[in-house]
Amino acid sequence: MADKDKGTPAEDMLPAKPKALDPHSPDYTPRDEFAAALRETKGLLWTAPIFSGAVNLLFLASPIYLIQIYNRVIPSGSMATLAGLSFALLLALVTMAILDAARARILVRAAARIDRLLSDRVFHAIIDMAPRSSANERNAQALRDLDQFRSALAGHAAQFFFDMPWMPIFIAALFIIHPLLGTTALVGALGLLGLAFLNDRSTRAGSKVPHDAGQRSYQFTDSIARHADPIHAMAMDNALARRWQVDRDTMMERQAVAADRNADFASAIRFLRLVMQGAMLGLGAWLVVHGQIHAAAIFAANMMLGRALAPLEVAVGGWRQIAQALSAGRRVQNMLIAAPARRKRTEPNFADASISVSGAGFQPVGAKRPALADIHLEVKSGSAIAIVGPSGAGKSCLARLIVGARMPTEGAVAIGGLQTRHWSREMLGRQIGYLPQNVGLFPGTLRDNIARFSECPDDMVFDAAKRADVHKMILELPDGYDTRVDDGGSGLSGGQRQRIGLARALFGKPRLIVLDEPNAHLDADGEEALANALRTLKAEGSTIVLIAHRLNPVAYVDRVVVLDKGRIKLDGARPAVFRKVRTHIMESIAAEPVGG
Repeated sequence: MADKDKGTPAEDMLPAKPKALDPHSPDYTPRDEFAAALRETKGLLWTAPIFSGAVNLLFLASPIYLIQIYNRVIPSGSMATLAGLSFALLLALVTMAILDAARARILVRAAARIDRLLSDRVFHAIIDMAPRSSANERNAQALRDLDQFRSALAGHAAQFFFDMPWMPIFIAALFIIHPLLGTTALVGALGLLGLAFLNDRSTRAGSKVPHDAGQRSYQFTDSIARHADPIHAMAMDNALARRWQVDRDTMMERQAVAADRNADFASAIRFLRLVMQGAMLGLGAWLVVHGQIHAAAIFAANMMLGRALAPLEVAVGGWRQIAQALSAGRRVQNMLIAAPARRKRTEPNFADASISVSGAGFQPVGAKRPALADIHLEVKSGSAIAIVGPSGAGKSCLARLIVGARMPTEGAVAIGGLQTRHWSREMLGRQIGYLPQNVGLFPGTLRDNIARFSECPDDMVFDAAKRADVHKMILELPDGYDTRVDDGGSGLSGGQRQRIGLARALFGKPRLIVLDEPNAHLDADGEEALANALRTLKAEGSTIVLIAHRLNPVAYVDRVVVLDKGRIKLDGARPAVFRKVRTHIMESIAAEPVGG
């Protein structure tokens, strides 16, 4: 992180930089980007304590003014002195307000700078970590964590860090007025800190259970909302409600217990603060009666006590917020280290679209056995192959390895002679068209989705749609290419989504096309459009990998690979493979396509 003696206040609260290895370079330790962002914000973060110091020093103007009124103005009756002191106080208070507002603005800008430095990296890290995470862990939690850290840095809770160093100074000032007043303030401050610490300890352990239960409840509700049609059709709502209520009740019960404890400690803290203020007034009066301090010192001491306790009151109210924000910052830090930014590489031109799979295996996160094992596959540039097999054979998993959406847990996959792990995403992405089994359109227009959300001329979008034979279908929609779709492509039929996904795969004329069950939802018109697209791609010399369950498109490939239980069982020319595997599925395919 920062230098040992010069870390920023927020940075100092973070753990030492964790060690992690780039999976592509065993000897490479990626830099801590979270700590680097804090260092780049160091100028602002160091300005805030300076302003805090000025604000706290200017606060002393009020008790000094009060003492001067009692000691000089009242005995002398001088209105000129009163006017001069009042003007000086007004000037000090105006300056304090300006500096306090400036400090808040500085923290807001520091938080915004951290967000600008990290938000894009966090976004890409979420995408990079998704293949290595279970389905329940694939979410935008890292961005929410970054927002939580940023909000805490820009909020009132951050003042705790900058005002806390001044608390001993105000207590020392009370000792100067009289040691008994300083001792009272010190004991009270330690008591408030102790109560805040006990409050945190008593609620920390029980906070994870309701949090996890709440997360499960929200995820369950999101899933129900996405799949409401079968729920209505099969009257599943009451049964689902009972299942949902289990996590909801757990969350509410544990939150109520935590809230009760917080209320008890909050009452105790308020009681102790009021006792301290009363004790300060009572002790001050006793000292005045015995002639040890002036009467004005009673009220000045009470004002300084309030200022000394102000950071503690913020800490008591925002302790949990601060702790949660620091934990969120650590999670962001660890995620960025676990998914380091790809280093700029020297890569050759994309010479060809050949595929080489050498002893590749893949075991999904949490799975007990590998989905693929010892896969050896060579595909020449410009050839067309089909990968077939029963459900669960590993066909879609192999497709993901080929396009670089997953990295093999053993072995290697190379495109154009270079392993996919060594290609930059930009270079490889321009040469690959991929239609996954679950098409996955994104919120936006059809034009946005076909163009892969890039800035490009309209002609490139039209060309991809025409190559996928979907241009006419799009023009028949009410808004044409400006038709908006929601998450997943809701509003379109399954066949329409699949045809739009095919156009997206063909955008930019990529040289390697991987289609995973491209006809799963197509009607007769869609099947014909897919056949036309495959003929065009073959004529252009594209490398085609076709994952098929419904095998009609297999008639347009030259070679068939049969997968079963994650291993290649057969690999050869299409007619030869069909002669060896005479299942009812294979028999539905003609030996040669018409005009093929």
